[in-house]
Amino acid sequence: MKRYGRQLAPILILMVVVSGCAGSTASDPATSGSATSASATAKPVTDVLKGGRYLFGPFGDTRSTLVATGPKGWVGYPSWAMDGPEPVRADAPTGIGISFFTANGIYSDPCHWDVQGTGGADVGDVVVGPTVDDLVAALRANKSYTSTAPTPVTIDGYAGQELELQLPDDPFTRCDKEHGDSGGHAFVFSGPGLYAQGPANRWHLYILDVDGTRLIAVILSYAKTPKTDLDLARNIIERLDINT
Repeated sequence: MKRYGRQLAPILILMVVVSGCAGSTASDPATSGSATSASATAKPVTDVLKGGRYLFGPFGDTRSTLVATGPKGWVGYPSWAMDGPEPVRADAPTGIGISFFTANGIYSDPCHWDVQGTGGADVGDVVVGPTVDDLVAALRANKSYTSTAPTPVTIDGYAGQELELQLPDDPFTRCDKEHGDSGGHAFVFSGPGLYAQGPANRWHLYILDVDGTRLIAVILSYAKTPKTDLDLARNIIERLDINT
């Protein structure tokens, strides 16, 4: 089952960043230690994460990549996403997930994005300027979901804004469908193909200006997602290493 929709950028295999010598990381990077050097050897892994530091990206047309902790037992998606352990993963009502992407626009109606009837997500119909503030303003102006007030955030030296979207408590069955899918999806952004994972999905967005390009990190959760999972996800985002 496709849990995150189509990734329009080229997909690379998910890689774990390890030290130059043999063996695993010395401690759990989610709770201790400094980030692994970006120059360390990269090694492919299975989709079940081991608690190490993983390489994601590049994103869209950029050369940007990032290194993030992949908690033990979580499930990774090549180059751009991960979510909680089986069987819940990012599903309602208690799941959690993290995704990294860029976006070329947003939809005025996240439920109806297949304007041309092709079975694929078209470019968003809302014209969005090039800055972080432009994207935040467009998101907050949309009445299809509610949003919190943005607050400044800095991650790995890159400044931006964070805010949270609350999507409707709706199964999205009346939304447009991707080609071959039996159920509908709600897309907030165009470009990355990230769709809502379930009714009342919450998206905590970190929108950063990375050398003139907007890089987006999002925590996907629900009202009943355990606080321990939310704290872990926030720690992962706060400890990102961003490379350009």
